[in-house]
Amino acid sequence: MNLNNRYNSYNTNLIFKKLAIDFVILGTPLFAACNQITHSDNKLGPNIVLILADDLGYNDISTFRRLHLDKQPENPPTCLTPNIDKLAKDGMIFTDFYCGAAVCSPSRASLLTGKNCTRLGIYNWVPENQPMHLRSEEITLAELLKAKNYKTGHFGKWHLTSQNTNQPLPNDQGYDYSFFSYNNAMPSHRNPVNYFRNGQAVGPLEGYACGLVVDEAINWLNTNETYQAPFYINIWFNEAHSKVAAPPELASRHKLNNEYYGCIENMDLAIGKLMAYLKEKNLENNTIVIFTSDNGSEIDSSNDPFRGVKHFNYEGGVRVPFVIKWPEQIPAGTESKMPCSFTDVFPTIAALTGTEFTAEKKIDGIDISEILKGKQKTIERENPIFFFRYFHDPICMLRDGDWCLLGYKNYISPSETLDIIKLANVDSWNFNENHMKYLKNATPEIFELYNMSYDKEQKNDVSAQHPEIVKRMKEKMLAYRDEMITEGGDWYQQ
Repeated sequence: MNLNNRYNSYNTNLIFKKLAIDFVILGTPLFAACNQITHSDNKLGPNIVLILADDLGYNDISTFRRLHLDKQPENPPTCLTPNIDKLAKDGMIFTDFYCGAAVCSPSRASLLTGKNCTRLGIYNWVPENQPMHLRSEEITLAELLKAKNYKTGHFGKWHLTSQNTNQPLPNDQGYDYSFFSYNNAMPSHRNPVNYFRNGQAVGPLEGYACGLVVDEAINWLNTNETYQAPFYINIWFNEAHSKVAAPPELASRHKLNNEYYGCIENMDLAIGKLMAYLKEKNLENNTIVIFTSDNGSEIDSSNDPFRGVKHFNYEGGVRVPFVIKWPEQIPAGTESKMPCSFTDVFPTIAALTGTEFTAEKKIDGIDISEILKGKQKTIERENPIFFFRYFHDPICMLRDGDWCLLGYKNYISPSETLDIIKLANVDSWNFNENHMKYLKNATPEIFELYNMSYDKEQKNDVSAQHPEIVKRMKEKMLAYRDEMITEGGDWYQQ
């Protein structure tokens, strides 16, 4: 059966998915009668605020920049992020945290489901008029938490649905309320014209995207003024993805990349406004706040000291800032060096909210709540962190403890750029049937090995010195690739 037809019929699938959640959430029937929930009921889970920047580099956040002052480029980022820094001061930062993919859509899909994006069939960013999307049968974080009577809202960029189709929107994926753009803010962050409210076009807006998103979230939270149920909201900014725009007073502070650094500072101000609201409403102590980025930046200095940029499975493309705050539960001013990823967010939030779950299909993430509480420094991962991206070499990356294995289909030197349009004989950068055919056979054949404990810049390939480690990790990498593409499916196969 054609997957495009199968998953476009999402209205039927939604009924079955809602029924499935009753069995997925053990002991928490979705439609069971519940006692009235009050804000003071400590047996209920905390509020959740999941903040996601777009195309923001590790080095763009002041707190993370300070971790590598000895390895800064000649012209380091000049943006300052005091509100994000305060989240870090009041919570925990992760130095070795990985997103879900080196580009937008697949990364976001992993964040919401706890599954590797390849297993989900989200192989690249989602263009318009294409079948690839987050399928309605997948259980999202919103649907998980609704079983605990959470109120849920999505605010900002979505990019998990192909526009001009009838694929599921945020309100179909567990969100009670949504204010979203399908993809980037157009024509820029300033005065966007392409936002939707609960699926209906809003029309031209005045202001900057980050401020509009936070204001909409605050207005929605005010409709729940009594807070008789916990809430979970996504704040998914369009900043700092191009086309960038920032208030002149912020942009003028910077000599280089002025609009880019200015829009990051504008986003930080919006975060500060949201945090002030939570404090004013006495919600701060019972709210988990997470801040991260969907992938690395396209501006090289923004990813330092790491190799590579957005799109690539080097550290600069997939290692992101990650901050989590929960007063009195997560020790303030702490740091974890354990390698973690977006797939870990789903099972960890489930644990922190007391929501037990099973899954019909494999969850790739692990519960890291014991690290957040300061009870453990590390947790053994049964399976390494894995990335597959057919579009750019290295097409595979595997992080296992201190070891990182890169797998290339066509090795290129760091100074070269791989052009898949020429290599794969496809006619478009947009995902299409030719891309689908190509990725099925995109298998790594050349391997590099790095020890991340002393070579986070990936300068010294030690594969020749450790053939046994390469062999073990290569076998796992190839097995993962085959398993996940099989499960992800072919969007065009009859």
